[in-house]
Amino acid sequence: MSMKILFIFVLAMNLFPKPNNSKIFPKYYVHIVNELRQNQDLFIHCKSADNDLGRHNLLKGQEFGWSFRLNFFGTTLFWCNLAPNERCSAKLVVFQNSQYLFDRCGYEQRCIWIARDDGVYLRNNAMKIDEFQRRWESATLKPCYNMLAVSA
Repeated sequence: MSMKILFIFVLAMNLFPKPNNSKIFPKYYVHIVNELRQNQDLFIHCKSADNDLGRHNLLKGQEFGWSFRLNFFGTTLFWCNLAPNERCSAKLVVFQNSQYLFDRCGYEQRCIWIARDDGVYLRNNAMKIDEFQRRWESATLKPCYNMLAVSA
């Protein structure tokens, strides 16, 4: 298939709505929410291969979010480092082109990650529940869960 025909095909497909009213390159949304107790701040740093979204300090109840479209090859990947304090953190992929995330982010294409005292959760929009994903990890020998629970 020549590049001209491929271009026309992609352009034409982008004009026809799909069932979820998206185009070939739909927009996705990622949110990081601080639900830590005791007015504890959440420090986050998110990036992709192409974008560094910077470091942010979220107060209790605040969120940080961004939107984007999948790249042409469908390999868009965002990861974040979340830290409730200077000793504990969780590093995780917050978006990739996977069925696991699509099943949870739903037709709204909205991935909502929630920081809580015991770790990080992902909202399953279809089931309307928050699913535990990762515990806080410590660089010291003290477990993070106990340290956060004691301070609460």
